[in-house]
Amino acid sequence: MSSVAILGAGCSGLAAAHILRDKGWSVTLFEREHEVGGRATTLAREGFKYDYGAQYIKRGSPESVAWITERFRASDLLDIVKPVWTFDGKGSIQEGDSAQNAEEKWNYRSGLVMLTKRMAESLDVHLSTPIELARHDEHGWNLVGEQGQNIGTFDRLLLTLPLPQVCEFLGKSHFEPEVCGAVRTVLGTSMYRPLLSIMLGYRPTPRTRPYYALVNSDKRHAISWLAWEHEKSLERVPEGAGLLIAQMAPAYSAEAWGRADAKLIDDCTGRVSRLLDEDLSSPYFSDVQRWQFALPSVLVDDAPLLDLTLPLGLALCGDGFVGGRVHLALEHGMRVARRMADEA
Repeated sequence: MSSVAILGAGCSGLAAAHILRDKGWSVTLFEREHEVGGRATTLAREGFKYDYGAQYIKRGSPESVAWITERFRASDLLDIVKPVWTFDGKGSIQEGDSAQNAEEKWNYRSGLVMLTKRMAESLDVHLSTPIELARHDEHGWNLVGEQGQNIGTFDRLLLTLPLPQVCEFLGKSHFEPEVCGAVRTVLGTSMYRPLLSIMLGYRPTPRTRPYYALVNSDKRHAISWLAWEHEKSLERVPEGAGLLIAQMAPAYSAEAWGRADAKLIDDCTGRVSRLLDEDLSSPYFSDVQRWQFALPSVLVDDAPLLDLTLPLGLALCGDGFVGGRVHLALEHGMRVARRMADEA
């Protein structure tokens, strides 16, 4: 039985874990955070429950659809019925694309993290376990923790972290220098956008709209996405309340990254009020979440990298190769895991 360590318990890592376990491998996942999910995650605070990273799941391949709706189906799976409309830099709101709005927008009453929780239920996942580096020798891949402790040795290693973090990890690790240098050079071309997610809770509920969310169509507004989170499910908010999620544009997020939360919230409520022509300047609940590596803007081709790394029992997968959609991360984890198993 081959053993594999997977670093990162987001959608891609969890999908890869199931493919490899289905093939009889011994699979262990290590996650730095206290919960699985990566950007497909949910927070619960003061009676509000919200997805502050990825917002919903789009229909992908038949296999990823079957995983969501059958293999890992949860009883609170739902389809967001209302459409997504658009707005431009001048604040003009228009109906969205009818074909795209006809597609499913899957989520869960209890939050998007439910998908990854269901996937993690039967797996060996070590939470709050950061791995500092790895050493490769004839015995396999030895993992070392943040305090220098030996975590264990595995036949193979799969990295699913954001690619800048993978590049940093490999720089600390010890394995064939020529391969390491070549891989890090390729990974160095990847780029990610930062993201500020700002949550605004109101009582009474903000005015009902004919759409669930707005997306900026011309990339000329400080807000890139504005969603009525309570439209997903009334269980998401306290009785009589509503919650808006504003995800800020990359340029704004980068420029305002170090601002105090109070200043970010004050600026955001002003922009939201003007966009919607509704006084939303005084939320009674607010939260700010920062994503340093939110969405990949320059993707990396995985094929030449895997040609280099798989002979060493090393592979990489995740959104840095395919983009930020949840279904794409799932499918890439499946695809890389199958190639890893085939070439073992």
